[in-house]
Amino acid sequence: ALTADSGITRWRWAGARCEDRLVRIPPRTATDSYLAKQSTQLDIVFDVDLGELVRGHHVVARGIMLGGPDRVPRIDRERLQELIESAEGPSSGGGFISRRRPARSDPAEPDPGEPDAEMTMTEPELHYEFVPGLDHGEGEHGFAWYWMMYASDDVGTEYADYNGGAFDPDSGGAASHGTRDIGGQIPPEASRLTLRFEPPEDWVPPEPWRREVVIDLRERRLT
Repeated sequence: ALTADSGITRWRWAGARCEDRLVRIPPRTATDSYLAKQSTQLDIVFDVDLGELVRGHHVVARGIMLGGPDRVPRIDRERLQELIESAEGPSSGGGFISRRRPARSDPAEPDPGEPDAEMTMTEPELHYEFVPGLDHGEGEHGFAWYWMMYASDDVGTEYADYNGGAFDPDSGGAASHGTRDIGGQIPPEASRLTLRFEPPEDWVPPEPWRREVVIDLRERRLT
C-alpha cells in the first residue's frame, strides 16, 4: 500500500499502472488547499490507501465531512435538475454532479438581509485524492468517476447509491482532490459507518486493495 512520507514523493511506473504500490502517500496538500478555499474542515480525518482503484491511480481516502444545516442562495430547482440531466458526465465543468446535493430541503423564512436564501442540509461526503494527480485530459472522459462507494451503518439506514460528488480533472502533480457523497444523512444514533468500494467494471485492481473501511462515529476514527 502507499505509505505516508513527509519527504520527496517518488513515483515508479509499469506502463499506465503504479508499480507494486511502491508509491508513497503525498502530504494532504490537495485536500487541505480545497478545504482552505471553502473555509471548512473535515469532521473525521484519516489517511487510507484504497489501492489502485482506477487504472494508473491510487485512491487515498482523507476523511469525512458530516452533513449539517447551511444557508444557501435560493435556486430554481427545476432548472438545476435540467442542468444535471443534460450533463454528459461527472467530469463536465470540472466534475460537477452534485458536490452539495441536499438530502432534504427545509425552506426558511428569509432574513431581511438575505431575501433569496434558504436553509438546506448538506450531505455527508468522503474526501479523497487520486494519487498521482489526474493530468493530460484524463478526467475529461470520466474514467476516474466510475469507481463506486456504498454506505451502511449499524442501525440499518438506507443510503442512496447515486455516487454524486466532484473531482479536479486536470490538476496533475502528486494528487488531485475529490469528494463522493455518502448517500444520505447519518442518523445521530448510528455508531458505526461502513464504506464499501468497487472498481470500474472493466478494471481489476492489483492486490492488495481495500474493499471497505469502517468508521467509529463516536470516537471519530477508523476501527
